[in-house]
Amino acid sequence: MIPSLPKLIGLAAVIWLVWMAFRMFEARQARGDTTPDNDDRPADPGSVDLVECDICGAWVAGHRCERDNCPY
Repeated sequence: MIPSLPKLIGLAAVIWLVWMAFRMFEARQARGDTTPDNDDRPADPGSVDLVECDICGAWVAGHRCERDNCPY
């Protein structure tokens, strides 16, 4: 069973396309273009920075949790 010339050409084209897609992806990663630049956006006023309590392990919003010996 010998593959025909059009099938070999098609296979070569698919391999070339996949190779080019990987090269483009790696080039974008090297430039750092994988995520959009969101530094100029204002902070969300509804967001809260959470801190994990070292004693009880609960995530609190910077205020004390209900435990007696909790530092928050």
